[in-house]
Amino acid sequence: MKKYFIKSNKSLKILFLIFAFSIFVIFFLTSCNNNSGQNTTQSLSGANESQNSSASSQQNSENSVQEEIVNSVKGEDLTDYDNVKVGAEIKGAIPGFLCTNKDNIIPLEIKNTSDFTWRTDSKNSVRVGYHYYGQDVDESNYDSTTRTEFDKNVEPGETVKVNLLINDIKKPGNYVIQIDLVLEGKYWFSSKGVKMIESPVYFGESKN
Repeated sequence: MKKYFIKSNKSLKILFLIFAFSIFVIFFLTSCNNNSGQNTTQSLSGANESQNSSASSQQNSENSVQEEIVNSVKGEDLTDYDNVKVGAEIKGAIPGFLCTNKDNIIPLEIKNTSDFTWRTDSKNSVRVGYHYYGQDVDESNYDSTTRTEFDKNVEPGETVKVNLLINDIKKPGNYVIQIDLVLEGKYWFSSKGVKMIESPVYFGESKN
């Protein structure tokens, strides 16, 4: 009986150890599976975040390119200046005396009778200029005189006022001044049949 009891105790201990080991193994495997699932979830989450970040960056880049294209088209002058109607009415009086030693300002009123807008922000902007040639002095200039800009774009049919600046005639004498408009990089309006204001002027030194 005593031997049987001892054997029984040993059997119980073995069963207990097996049971405890089994519990430990189950707990260990469960813990590993949970960690593996968490790592997989974190990995998938990181991959999704990376993809979302890449997609967002690509979208921002595309939007930036599209915005640059739109702004470029907005600022571009697409007028076909070789096939437009060119017209202007220039009103004003050129004084009989102008100064060689100071700026001369001539008030003008100009109407746009063209079929296109006179732009101020284009490489082909419209400006007010003039030509001169000397009657008793050897001086003339057709293309490179001072230009005067409009304050804003001038629409077809619109009339604006502008103060023409003349300040590059330095030799005293009698001249002929011709006030004209120019489409920069293209042509003078007078070459398209637009009438200029023309008048003889004496240029001399101002005492004041």
